[in-house]
Amino acid sequence: AAELIDGIEERRLDLLALKSGYQGQEERLRGAVLVQFPKINIGFAHARDNTDVISTGFGITIDLPLFDRNQGAIAVEDATRTKLFDEYAARLFEARGEVARLVADMGALQKQVEAAQQSIPVLQNVVDSYRAALLQGNADVLTYYNARSDLTNKRLELLDLKRQLADMGVALEIAAGRYIEP
Repeated sequence: AAELIDGIEERRLDLLALKSGYQGQEERLRGAVLVQFPKINIGFAHARDNTDVISTGFGITIDLPLFDRNQGAIAVEDATRTKLFDEYAARLFEARGEVARLVADMGALQKQVEAAQQSIPVLQNVVDSYRAALLQGNADVLTYYNARSDLTNKRLELLDLKRQLADMGVALEIAAGRYIEP
């Protein structure tokens, strides 16, 4: 689990998208903060009219942010950035937890598969014994068919457990964001 969790934030596309969104929002916040500072414009003017009068000068304008200072836009950008960070942290925590849970569940399921595989030869021996006893007339048909039904049910259970294990393997690959060798 630790190996699969390590570096998960660089492999999962949803986490990469949230990380990029957070970085973009950080830049928008910086832009909103820069807008609050006064703008200073310096301009030079040079004009000539049709009577050969030349006018030259310059002008300076300063925008003083006395009232608003762009505080509303800064607050909106900061709240959006905080929301993106919180969502990223929650999604990362959820992804790590999901990988750890799937690894633990797969371990438990693998033990069930092994137990089912060990019980099948025992049940097969029981069925073979009942069949031999039935052919000799020492057992009834109902007991033989019940044993055979138990064997068939155990084989179906084993197949279902293997399918569940394969499904969990796919879910683990999706959760970890990488291909896992079988």
